Amino acid sequence: MPLTSRQRLANRLLLVVNLVTANAAAAAFVVMFLQPAWVGLDAAPMAATVPERVVVLPLGTPLSWSLLAAGCLLLLWNFAWLVRRREAPAPSNWVVSDTPSGPVRVAREALETSMRQAGEALPEITRLRVQLDTRTPKRLLITAQFQCAEGTNNLSASQRLRAAMLDRLGEMVRPTDGARAEFEIEFQGFVGRLGKKAGEVPPPEPVPFTGPKYPIDDDPGTGDHA
Repeated sequence: MPLTSRQRLANRLLLVVNLVTANAAAAAFVVMFLQPAWVGLDAAPMAATVPERVVVLPLGTPLSWSLLAAGCLLLLWNFAWLVRRREAPAPSNWVVSDTPSGPVRVAREALETSMRQAGEALPEITRLRVQLDTRTPKRLLITAQFQCAEGTNNLSASQRLRAAMLDRLGEMVRPTDGARAEFEIEFQGFVGRLGKKAGEVPPPEPVPFTGPKYPIDDDPGTGDHA
């Protein structure tokens, strides 16, 4: 799902806080290195025992406790941002197709309907449901759930179904980003029987009698009598 306005605001606020904190820490270190007395306590009495330049920071002051609490909150905020579950992007409602005159957007619903009709045109396919997933870049995932007529081979039917849907998809769209089609075909059982589309032609209807037709041929068994 796309980010809401509140989520986008929280992300931007976290980014600003991180930038401000990082710059403040960098500036504090520069000042502490150049003028240690401006940041901590006066270290002059320790010069006899510690010849190096040092900074003495008091940790029991309200400012120290406030900085500790702010640092802990910022760490928890960043950790929560890192481990939160990323929402999967919603599938787009179209596929961009390349044409000689320029790109054209083809509706996802139109592709699903056309592939379903192409699959159901096969004699052994009695029911078919098609879903097109475009969330993954450079991939068109087609999920097909089908049922076959009684007495048919479901494995050969799945192969013919894949070929029919792939042909129909290729007739309707040529993705601009070179996306390839991937099929997930699921057989859900046998329903119905083979009908007329499987080659069952009804017998011809008898021609109705409309009376004698002229001329009427003479009966070969009869002849002229003298």
